Amino acid sequence: MLGDVTLIRSIAILCALGSAPAALAGPVHQPAGANLTYGNVTHGQRVLSATSNPAAAAANVAGGAKSATGTVLSIGAGIEYGNLDEIFETIDELSAAFAPSDSGDGDSGGTGPDGDDPVPVNPKEPIDIGNIVDTLFPDFEKVVDSIATEVATRAAILALIAAEGHAKAYASADAPFVIGNEVLGGAWTFGVNWSGTAKAVGLAQPIAFNAEQALAELTAIYDASLPADGLPRLYDLSGDVNVFIDQATGNYGINFANDSSFLTKAAQTLEVSLGYSWLAQKTAKGSLFLGVEGNFYDLALSRVSVRFGDITDSEDVFDAIRDSDFEYDQGIGIDLGVLWAGPGYQVGATLNNLNEPRFEYPEIDLSNYSNSDIISFLQRDRTYTMERQLRLEGSYFTENRNWTFNIGLDANEIKDPVGDEFQWLTVSAGYATESWWVPGLRFGYRENLAGTRLRYFGVGATVFRILNIDLASTLDRVTINDEDLPRGLAASIGFDISF
Repeated sequence: MLGDVTLIRSIAILCALGSAPAALAGPVHQPAGANLTYGNVTHGQRVLSATSNPAAAAANVAGGAKSATGTVLSIGAGIEYGNLDEIFETIDELSAAFAPSDSGDGDSGGTGPDGDDPVPVNPKEPIDIGNIVDTLFPDFEKVVDSIATEVATRAAILALIAAEGHAKAYASADAPFVIGNEVLGGAWTFGVNWSGTAKAVGLAQPIAFNAEQALAELTAIYDASLPADGLPRLYDLSGDVNVFIDQATGNYGINFANDSSFLTKAAQTLEVSLGYSWLAQKTAKGSLFLGVEGNFYDLALSRVSVRFGDITDSEDVFDAIRDSDFEYDQGIGIDLGVLWAGPGYQVGATLNNLNEPRFEYPEIDLSNYSNSDIISFLQRDRTYTMERQLRLEGSYFTENRNWTFNIGLDANEIKDPVGDEFQWLTVSAGYATESWWVPGLRFGYRENLAGTRLRYFGVGATVFRILNIDLASTLDRVTINDEDLPRGLAASIGFDISF
């Protein structure tokens, strides 16, 4: 079913070509491997548990985790949509009513009745109001009322696109290594992670319309003699609204001229990490473990912003991202971790990106823009900061660690490279088996307390003790290209290898 969806196919091409959010010692969007279901918690059942908290490797070694030394090779991918059915069809229909940039293609119109300079005629079909003019002509007050209704309808759609009109895809490849035997008095972790995302989102500038000005302009157009060349003309009716007159057919239409745009961002991150954890204190009631991890980030970033008036097919904007130039930027991030391990339980905290490294997207050509708010946003949007985030966690184990029950909470929200806000709450449980034939099972619930507020339900299995298969989906649905799809869907597959 998914293969027939044009949007998903376009985004999948992007991710495959490497146009893709960052890893933050575990991706901001959805973690890889079994942690897609478990969450970023130290569940202690698989090798991947040691990558959730910089202090986890030493705690797993001391606590007798199922796998304290080994590696996990996993890949994952996912999609998310806003709560807007047929997003691309809606954007295409709306963009047809917007005038192109002055530098865009199109015939040059004549001067208006007030002597304005020539303005481009929209090569796309304007909103037809010929029937309104024919019915009400020359009662321009009623014509203006009808135009105001058309403007209000399009403005409502524009606001909806800005609020919910986004589509996003992400992919990741993860290869962490955990050295469980003590080296220099502690446990070491080493990891390589690639993670990427592409996102498209609408930017809305409110449509300015003044009914009194529009009435005066329509009256002036009616009273003036149109040029005898018979060419179509586009006149400034009011603020962002133009009236189109085709003298050859006598048709009237309106279009909009403002900087409402479709912004597509892509980012890919290569992360190389090195961590060290150790036992800081041991008492009769439990043990305290500390850890530190350094992460080297190599980000490739790209942005494309297209005014609605310049869009002919919104899905082609993804092709523009694929073919655009990426700018590379590097940075270092420091993570700190602490874990208290008691009999049958442990609680901990992780502080990611203590130093908040910053990266910059390429500049966007703003020559076609005039609205100060849109320009200011696109200028601010160039900088991406890996914000500091505190993660809290707790886990309960049965005596043999076959069963684990976990909860994780991000104490604050942060943004990923494409601007989405995340603050995850996760609850999970899992059973790990020692049998090659009986699969281990796990179940999880994940909710984003910021941004999209989406809720995911996940399930996973470990087959033959090494193969991890995990799926997560939202219950919320959306229609894309006549297909009924989850608003969010993620999958991961990988091999958990213990040494």
